[in-house]
Amino acid sequence: MIDAAMTLLDEAGLDELTTRKLAERLGLRVGAIYWHVKNKDELLAELADRIVGEVLAEPLPDMSTTDQLETTAMALRRAMLDHRDGARLVAGYAVPGSNSLALADRLIGIARTAEVPLPLAAHACDALLSYTTGFVLQEQQQPPGATASGADKALELSGLPHLAELLAAGIPDRETAFSAGLRLITAGVIAK
Repeated sequence: MIDAAMTLLDEAGLDELTTRKLAERLGLRVGAIYWHVKNKDELLAELADRIVGEVLAEPLPDMSTTDQLETTAMALRRAMLDHRDGARLVAGYAVPGSNSLALADRLIGIARTAEVPLPLAAHACDALLSYTTGFVLQEQQQPPGATASGADKALELSGLPHLAELLAAGIPDRETAFSAGLRLITAGVIAK
């Protein structure tokens, strides 16, 4: 059932994912869905946890602490981008599932290998997860073709010299921008 719900999410999006549509897809009555989950919120929480679980599927190779933190955050970004409205779904559940807890534990553990104290490691975990989820939320919410040409934007930004200079130099692609922000966070974690 969770596989069918994930397929429906990917095809139709979070707003169109209903228990009625899921039941139709499975050839069931709506009430049959509730034998498996208590309500739609529980179904969505399981989907969110499944997305996060994709990050844990691959063991981390032997690499530096910063590389492990960055690799994990990049894997989370990819997992959320692989699913329509993935970041919105993951961000929408304050009660974390088992995979979300395991991911947090992994990030805290990685930070602690660099002798980062536990409270700071927990804050680092929160910062990495918040940055990654927020970045993907922005990516997934942008309408297609939302970027204007550099010249058009530069005209709009007259009187904003730093942004005009940035636009003239060329705005990096999303992957590059995400990686740059991630490096700033991980460098701060290691610097303690």
